[in-house]
Amino acid sequence: MPILATPVGNSFAHISYLAWCAETGDAAAIDPYHVDLTLETARAHGLRITHIVNTHEHWDHAGRNAPLAATTGASVLAPKAAAGVIETIDRMLADGDAIAIGSGCTLRVIETPGHTMTHISLLDETADEPALLCGDTLFGAGVGNVGYGGHGPTLFATIDRLRATLDPRTRLYPGHDYLARNLAFTLHHEPENGAALALREQAREGARFTTMAEEEEINLFFRIDQPTVCAAFGEVEREARFLAIRHARDRW
Repeated sequence: MPILATPVGNSFAHISYLAWCAETGDAAAIDPYHVDLTLETARAHGLRITHIVNTHEHWDHAGRNAPLAATTGASVLAPKAAAGVIETIDRMLADGDAIAIGSGCTLRVIETPGHTMTHISLLDETADEPALLCGDTLFGAGVGNVGYGGHGPTLFATIDRLRATLDPRTRLYPGHDYLARNLAFTLHHEPENGAALALREQAREGARFTTMAEEEEINLFFRIDQPTVCAAFGEVEREARFLAIRHARDRW
């Protein structure tokens, strides 16, 4: 399933997405932040927005549903756990649900709580290279914060589960482009990390979407068992070290 990224270019480095069916031109708008940009991108590619899908309840991911739905007639799909917080949900989503787009294109819902307790991600397994639309759960070289309705130990469990279950080729499409900043954090603690040094140059040229395999090389939250990370954050239980990295990133 083709995925179009629409970087907003604002101070929060938002990225929204259109996941679409090449046969029909039907598309799902994932976490649309800038309505006009989303509509312009769809028109430029001859797409018809039939679904609006929110990964979680935060305003910058779910706050533009109404105007986009009014313009397109699209159905709003959002996590079942966010009912009552996200307004006017046409279909509530839970783990394992399938979202059909056009002809033969499907996104599978994976519950990924931690950044918020309602959070879901959307997995496309139909292409040769799997893709995960991961909202604010995963970022290039980082993970979501837990300061706005989240829970650190739950996020730790979610990240461990994704690492154990996702195909290493899975490409990640996060809700913000924090890659350059997160790579700088990695290199602050692992200055000799060759993969992070190489990718830092690419990140300066624009949005770069990493794979799960790349994250194992550059993401301190994935590298919590590496000697360099243990030395930096303490020989403690893995969950405690994960939370220490999250705390350090919050203050960095």
